[in-house]
Amino acid sequence: MSARQAWTQAKLDRYIKEGRGQGEGGTYRPWLTVRDVSSKGRSHREPGWKTNRGHHFLSDQERRVFYLFEWSSKVVDIREQYPLDDLELAMKIAEDMGWKYPCDRETDVPFILTTDFMLTLNQNGEKRQVVRTVKSSEELANKRVIERLELERRYYQAKGIEWGVITEKGIPKVLVDNLEWIHGSYWLEGTPEMDTENLNLLAETLKKRLQELNAPIQQIANNLDQENNLEDGTFFGLFKYLLARKQVEIDMNKTKITGKISTNSIKKIWLQGKPPLVGLQ
Repeated sequence: MSARQAWTQAKLDRYIKEGRGQGEGGTYRPWLTVRDVSSKGRSHREPGWKTNRGHHFLSDQERRVFYLFEWSSKVVDIREQYPLDDLELAMKIAEDMGWKYPCDRETDVPFILTTDFMLTLNQNGEKRQVVRTVKSSEELANKRVIERLELERRYYQAKGIEWGVITEKGIPKVLVDNLEWIHGSYWLEGTPEMDTENLNLLAETLKKRLQELNAPIQQIANNLDQENNLEDGTFFGLFKYLLARKQVEIDMNKTKITGKISTNSIKKIWLQGKPPLVGLQ
């Protein structure tokens, strides 16, 4: 285990100079990264569909909530590990609460607290920001955690930003399991034998076959692999890609998606034109 590094004014100044907690979309830099802190759960770095950058999560639960935001048609930007960087306001709120604001025990430099997600929503063509913090229901029985959450709530209330908490009870398991399964398939990756243009043509072939046949999807994909002399799993990988891009629509909330499900489970296939963009529909 690496030795703890003190939080100093020089380090705070460096974080600000690096642009942490600043920017939007692909230019945003989280205040904390997976390298900066040890987490209770496993930390993760995931590519973002909407931002086209790596996102940093300090627990499994944060990552699972992230999948919901990626899938939501209302969320257009996701900024994780977002700082409560108005330090004067945060410390004043702590004082009003009778709560000792956290400082480094060696340097006495106040920490910059972070919230898990700052989201930008597009609602009826207008953008607004909301904040969501992710906690387990067990943590909500901890007095220190409750105090910290109350500080967050008051901080964002003063900023005029909606704030809320998400626990595991608010995470739809079937949907998130499906999203976790398809998330990495959002991008087509060409190979020396097959470029992305040809993969897109194969995806169109798959869509037509899915529309024509009433059969298990895995069977259809396997048959297409054989017909085209392609590596096993090629067309099934394209099926996951089509789900991620919402070009094939299935009830992701109710149907646990595996290769065994039938084409009867498909609600819609976009054969012509383009489906609504993820995050903008």
